[in-house]
Amino acid sequence: MANNPLQKYFRQPKISVSLPSKGLFYERGVLAGDYNNVPIFAMTGMDEIIFKTPDALFNGEAVTKVVESCCPYISDAKKVPSLDIDTLMIAIRIATFGPKMTIEQTCKNCGEENQYEINLSNLLDYFKDLTFSTQVQVNSELSLKIRPLSYEEMTAVATENFKLQKMLYQTIELPDDQKQTQMDQIYAQLAELQLELYLMTIEAVQIPGEQVTDKNMIREWLQNADREVYQQIKDKLESNKEVWSIPKQHVNCASCGTADDIQITMDQSNFFV
Repeated sequence: MANNPLQKYFRQPKISVSLPSKGLFYERGVLAGDYNNVPIFAMTGMDEIIFKTPDALFNGEAVTKVVESCCPYISDAKKVPSLDIDTLMIAIRIATFGPKMTIEQTCKNCGEENQYEINLSNLLDYFKDLTFSTQVQVNSELSLKIRPLSYEEMTAVATENFKLQKMLYQTIELPDDQKQTQMDQIYAQLAELQLELYLMTIEAVQIPGEQVTDKNMIREWLQNADREVYQQIKDKLESNKEVWSIPKQHVNCASCGTADDIQITMDQSNFFV
């Protein structure tokens, strides 16, 4: 609406952040502006309602809509590298509610209910100094170039894995003559899902004198590779995942002094409560 007299009362950026990806791994047109100075707005009332919608939380739609609402530099949050999601969500939380977040945890020793105050700004400092490792050296002749998944890809893999794990759990209720057949089918689907994950993350395979980028060729190679190759890829992906996870927060019970760790996750169903 042109010439809205209320325009000067519209929300303004509350903080700015540096994206851990350093602007890499973005498709053209998804990120506008300086990756090192990304303005972040507080959530609107509508944004908070989205985070109370179970379906939108489960399929990732809540995150993408809120990121696009609160970060005008990003036009399509589904395409954001997964490396930047935690930083963006933490920054939106800070812009909306401030840098302090209280977390409750029961002491594993005495059972006391403790409340710990976490400074989210420290987590932003942690992420901005990280570097994503893009190389997997398989052997002296063969190496892989990998990339982080986009948020859309990460959510799709996680959702499909959740469904398959749930189906696997439900097989315990099947008659014995059906159980093994059903389990074999689910395990085959899980193996295919892992293969698809590897195909998404591998950009190229470097061999002497040539770089292979054809996905069909890479698929065929993976299907015929030794298990050691799979393990090396898995180890690298898990190593990157561990480095890029929110670090555990060390705390002590106020009652008995027992040391413990708090693992902060980006489960939006409770992160924005």
